[in-house]
Amino acid sequence: MPWSVFLLDEVLPLAAGKIGRLVQQAAGGIALDHTQRVKLHYGWVAQGLGEGQADALVALLGSSGLPALKKDEGRLVKLEKKFKVHRALLLEDALHLPVGLTTEFQSTPWQGISVVSLGNVVSRSVKGVSAQSGKSAVAWGVGSVGLLGATVLTGIPMFHLPGAPEVKRQALEEVVEEAILIHLIFARPPFVVEIRPREFDYGYLGPRLAGTSRENFVLLLEDLARHAAGAHWTRMSRTFLETGKLAPDFKDDHDFLRFNQWITEVAEN
Repeated sequence: MPWSVFLLDEVLPLAAGKIGRLVQQAAGGIALDHTQRVKLHYGWVAQGLGEGQADALVALLGSSGLPALKKDEGRLVKLEKKFKVHRALLLEDALHLPVGLTTEFQSTPWQGISVVSLGNVVSRSVKGVSAQSGKSAVAWGVGSVGLLGATVLTGIPMFHLPGAPEVKRQALEEVVEEAILIHLIFARPPFVVEIRPREFDYGYLGPRLAGTSRENFVLLLEDLARHAAGAHWTRMSRTFLETGKLAPDFKDDHDFLRFNQWITEVAEN
């Protein structure tokens, strides 16, 4: 059975180059490939190793100030199912989740939650917009959490023939959107419940419902902290509860899920 190796310390960013070279020393291969794996999969630094290679890598990482563990890949938690929920009932007895598009709810015991993870996802996209000839344009909007910036990068002349040439400009604008995500991760069976606070229905709060989404978000976190106290709260999540800051950012929800895969494997070792 092949083995995987995971770092134990959740501090980000990781020294990907250093880790890649250590993996090469213990398991062979190309250091750059190992480095790229760390950048993609975070603390899941190696996969498909023989047990001897895994033992050597764990020892080498540990001696370099990077405590790690090995894990039989037959015991890996595969987070392949993710459910994005817009409403739920956070009650004392259990977390009640909606069943499909119906009005029915199914209860899930709080003790089934293995990991609670909060992260800030920043997605970037580029789209074409019309712009006045010879002029630049800057558009601004409001994203899910913070400011959404749109900046003109370049102008492309378009010619129409026959007849006198007419110059039109196509501007490329970069759109940046931010969103806080909450992942409640269940290990047995493995699945992820994703909550996006700005899209969530806080009706379960009943008479506690506050006047702003920010206040309701705080109440949601307080309920989660009380009900899921036995789960592993990521270092990033604990820092957010203490300081209100989430860093570093994740580039998309898939990136955030890969981070949580690493954390879950360690929590469920």
